[in-house]
Amino acid sequence: MSAETGTLYGLGVGPGDPDLLTIKAAKILNDVKIVYTASSTKNEYSLARNIASPHLKEGVEVENLEFPMTADEATLAQAWKENAVKVAGFLKSGRDAAFLTLGDCLTYSTYGYLLGSLSTILPEAKVVSVPGITSYQLAASRLNRPLCLHKEALTVISGTDDDPSLSGLVDGSENLVIMKSYRGSDKVVKLLRDKGLANKTAVCCNLGLSDEFIIDGIDGELPDKYSYFTLFLVNKR
Repeated sequence: MSAETGTLYGLGVGPGDPDLLTIKAAKILNDVKIVYTASSTKNEYSLARNIASPHLKEGVEVENLEFPMTADEATLAQAWKENAVKVAGFLKSGRDAAFLTLGDCLTYSTYGYLLGSLSTILPEAKVVSVPGITSYQLAASRLNRPLCLHKEALTVISGTDDDPSLSGLVDGSENLVIMKSYRGSDKVVKLLRDKGLANKTAVCCNLGLSDEFIIDGIDGELPDKYSYFTLFLVNKR
């Protein structure tokens, strides 16, 4: 019988404000032996690590796992596999580890891809996913606006691709969150304006960070450039 593995904790650290890290996630960070963060292959910067830093115990090992910023599926799959091998090697020692991810750990998260590779490489690994506050939850709270009420539906979609289904999703949804728009933000703005939703849309950038800003209504002046952390909140009611 193989030795018992350590536990991998996937921790959603919230959208930006360290005070929005959950109590459970903070407790776990005080117990694990190593903390993994995701960074680009171009640098070692990790916003998730910065957010969690006030909650990291002194002396804990922190290791960046590099993930390339590319759309090439083969390159991405190789990176997920290589990083999963690193994590699996640590877990085999019987020690616990945490993987930090922005917002919620299972919503548009690198952690989700790591899990898929880890389940193949080390299927016996113990995994605990700890939810975190999402950026769109923080956006709603900033605006004091319910995401959905009574029998309404909430649709969360990605605006990264030039997806022909986006228009139909906007038409068929009562309340929308359009995440990950970034370079496609201008197209999203045009689509929402064309559908007469400008005064029902808020654009939110860098939520929870020092340069956060929210514009409620997109029929006026908007940024020349949108940040990587941009989302649109649409309420048709």
